Amino acid sequence: MTRVYGITFPKQAELDEYILIQEEAKKRDHRKLGKELELFAFSEKVGLGLPLWLPKGAMLRERLVAFLQKAQVESGYLPVITPHIGNKNLYITSGHYEKYGADSFQPIKTPQEGEEFFLKPMNCPHHCEIYKTSPRSYKDLPLRLAEFGTVYRYEQHGELHGLTRVRGFTQDDAHLFCIENQLKDEFCKVIDLVLYVFKSLSFTNFTAQISLRDPDNKAKYIGTDENWEKAESAIIESAKEKGLTTVIEYGEAAFYGPKLDFMVKDALNRSWQLGTIQVDYNLPERFELEYMGADGNKHRPVMIHRAPFGSLERFIAVLIEHCGGISHFG
Repeated sequence: MTRVYGITFPKQAELDEYILIQEEAKKRDHRKLGKELELFAFSEKVGLGLPLWLPKGAMLRERLVAFLQKAQVESGYLPVITPHIGNKNLYITSGHYEKYGADSFQPIKTPQEGEEFFLKPMNCPHHCEIYKTSPRSYKDLPLRLAEFGTVYRYEQHGELHGLTRVRGFTQDDAHLFCIENQLKDEFCKVIDLVLYVFKSLSFTNFTAQISLRDPDNKAKYIGTDENWEKAESAIIESAKEKGLTTVIEYGEAAFYGPKLDFMVKDALNRSWQLGTIQVDYNLPERFELEYMGADGNKHRPVMIHRAPFGSLERFIAVLIEHCGGISHFG
């Protein structure tokens, strides 16, 4: 048996437009332009899905990083740096091991019997541990920690595609720890930052996807219904307040909280998920994060995860194809 795919168009003009877009997409393919412009390369000896950034590509990355770092400093973010690996127990605490451990790079064993480490799949557990290095007061919040952190996920061979789907990538990651009554204001400020990034790089056509949990399969997620409802309401209200064009997608939330995902259309009208903002009541619970309130009692902070680029690799791939390899980024 052979599976045959086909596509039809009711009008010749639509077919002509489709053919034109396909030809233009071939010209703009970031894998082709990345090689011609000497931006990045891949090596089977290094490993599939692990990009090598050449000097020109590294300079492009550095300009994007410097651009966002400047905006973050002006918005009150503090830089942090965390290791590329973490003890297995860190990811057991966060829940990442239970959800993704079987599909991750396998544990790194050490000479110490029973000791295991994992390549870092997420930056958030490390940032939770940074939060815990000092006692926190309500006067210290919101605390905004930012890191261009490289993470590793074992994507299946058939899913790898240039820079858009890789096994090692750098997130423009930040985690904000705030009091519950600060949540909506902080979320709106992050939306403003994402919009600033998109406008600066000529991504003007996008939809904000409100990614909620699947109400028929709550076992996929951690945390109480009450916390999920509060997190989802904060996202919906913030998006409405900022006047965003939104769609709601059930089942697209992270396992720890709902998201606002920015679905950006490029010059060829193709849609890509780039920036993301997430509300999380659950990791603060799992890591027992606390702050001393004005009432003299201990309380849990709320956590916001955010990445305006999403990942540098995917963002640069989309930027290359959007601009056809012609940079106007100053």
